[in-house]
Amino acid sequence: MAGMASLDDVNAVLTVVLGKPEEWHTDWKLWSGLFLWFGALSKWLRHGYQGLYWVKAIYTIGYNLTILHLVQQYGTTGLHVSFATLLFQTMLSTYVFWKPRDLMESKSFTASSLYEDIGGSALQVLFLFIGQLSLLLMYCTALFRACDTDTRNYVHWIVAYFAVQMSAFFNRGSSSQLGPVWDGALWQEVLQIAGKANFSCAVYGGKVKTFHVSRGEMIVRGLMGFTVNSIFREALAFTVPVMLMFVSDPFEFVGSCLALNFIVTLDDMEAKEYLVVDAPPALPAETFSDVGKPQEATSKYLCHLRQKVRRYLEVDAPPALPAKTISDVGKSQEVTSKYAAKSWHVGSMVLAKSWHVGTVVPGQLQDGNEPHELV
Repeated sequence: MAGMASLDDVNAVLTVVLGKPEEWHTDWKLWSGLFLWFGALSKWLRHGYQGLYWVKAIYTIGYNLTILHLVQQYGTTGLHVSFATLLFQTMLSTYVFWKPRDLMESKSFTASSLYEDIGGSALQVLFLFIGQLSLLLMYCTALFRACDTDTRNYVHWIVAYFAVQMSAFFNRGSSSQLGPVWDGALWQEVLQIAGKANFSCAVYGGKVKTFHVSRGEMIVRGLMGFTVNSIFREALAFTVPVMLMFVSDPFEFVGSCLALNFIVTLDDMEAKEYLVVDAPPALPAETFSDVGKPQEATSKYLCHLRQKVRRYLEVDAPPALPAKTISDVGKSQEVTSKYAAKSWHVGSMVLAKSWHVGTVVPGQLQDGNEPHELV
């Protein structure tokens, strides 16, 4: 009871400092919050994000003070305005953290979210997004209902800033309790090469699987990943102090601190490396009808070459010579032998080219040293 009394005393003092003033324009929290918030944001826009902890701390407390003012003055309407500014802030953060890359040069990327796991089940990703969206809507419902209560524990509001936001959430990199931020630059590269290149990764059992991805599925995955790991993540991170401010019991406060991040980390997974594999060049359309079956296409193309050789030998067969022009049967045999040798030589070269290393690429036949009839 003595501990509860001391917390109540501290909260009474903080209420005088952080409580609602009579006039909105006399609220120091609004002007101080906007100054700190835009000051840190302008530094990032001018110099880029440098990972400085103190700048992130100033940015966070400035935005917390602004949201607290809106909730105190306007209640649920203030929460609606806060969510709108959070959406605007998410777009700015995406711009600040944007780091262009070239997947065709690096030839690989690491997936840390199920939305980035392009070799995984699309149905599982859809169910996951519906689950996370449902949980966030329940969180928002609880937050709006809490605004109608008279509970205002500013001790919890301050502890949430130090123990949750600046200790567990921000400037923690991949170790953040909110999980990593959605990498928009990486996904832009995936969209650009989708349909042009293949991907491979190790699957269950240690086998390596190579597969092709469609651009439509990648767009849907990107939208869901950005919604959860950027918009939802930002909304949860900056409304946590307000949510915990309405919690009256200290034990419930501790439990909420440990559980709230669960919503946006459901999609996190063990890191998986994907390799970018260049797609093989396509053979001419007239040689096959199904580009998804390269072995069948190659066989059809080889048959096409063999038929050309047979037609060549049949068309150019020498006409029968009149009997009167041949006085010596031996000479007739000699002429036929020479023609047969010539025909066998040309046919050998063509067949050797077509069966070389088991694969024929049409471009290899367009060589100036080849017989003119084969071009």
